[in-house]
Amino acid sequence: MDNSDVTPNLLVTGASGTVGHELVKQLLASFPLTNQNVIAGVHTKNGAEKLSKYSGLKIVDLDYNKPDTITNAFRNVNSLFLLTIPNPDSIDNFSDLIKLAKNNGISYVVKLSVQETMDSEPKTILGRLHKQEEKIIKASGIPHTFLCPTGFMQNFVTYYGDTIRTQNAFYAPAGEGKVSFVHSRDIATVAATILLSQSAERKQYENQSYNLTGPEALSYGQAAEIISNIVGRIISYRDIPENKARDNMEKLGMKKWLVDAIIELHHITKSGKASGTTDSVESITGRKPHRFEEFVIDNISSF
Repeated sequence: MDNSDVTPNLLVTGASGTVGHELVKQLLASFPLTNQNVIAGVHTKNGAEKLSKYSGLKIVDLDYNKPDTITNAFRNVNSLFLLTIPNPDSIDNFSDLIKLAKNNGISYVVKLSVQETMDSEPKTILGRLHKQEEKIIKASGIPHTFLCPTGFMQNFVTYYGDTIRTQNAFYAPAGEGKVSFVHSRDIATVAATILLSQSAERKQYENQSYNLTGPEALSYGQAAEIISNIVGRIISYRDIPENKARDNMEKLGMKKWLVDAIIELHHITKSGKASGTTDSVESITGRKPHRFEEFVIDNISSF
């Protein structure tokens, strides 16, 4: 399909999520300078309602299990920000999705991946699943960039915010391992920079993978100290046994493979393999990545 005679469209999948929502805001802010339409792909009514406040944003239904919604969402799209939540049964669906992307003339994909895919042989379930998706994109021949972040700072709100507010504590089987937590806003800025680049400038990012980190590595205990200092009360980190963490997740109805995957990520933390930092955010965006203190101050009402 030839998109050369239509206004360029840029589709953001997972547009109501942690990274996607931030990316939508940044793309819309750049719209007057880019002459590109921004389309948000969502698959829930709540997601659509969350984004309905943005003027100039087209919202489309997008369900990876429904090919007709993919075909509709991909129509006249040139560039794609691709967010998936892979599972062991989703690879065939992903192959079909990339075939539809190619058949619809999508000429560039920025995929949100995970840090573990930077290894030639990922040792985690999520790393292996994302690596399979990356291989499918590579085989398609569509020019692409893979963004491979460490743990999100936003996890302290999403997963730990409730007990921080109600118990002045949060719980994880992470020991004293450190993570170079990255702000979702920095991930979105990297994605926006690449997606909005002119073709010649974008060449430097083409078919590359970038490990995105924050400026420093922190243990969960150090993160608790920073939150305590900013909110003005003692917030404790409790290093819980792995079996207790498993029980808690299973009680929430999480599937066994996903519980195993999350436990593996905590193993990565304990081993120290999530503590490295890179300059990828600054080298691509020209801005230093946010520090954890900045994140806490911006989200103080969540704690």
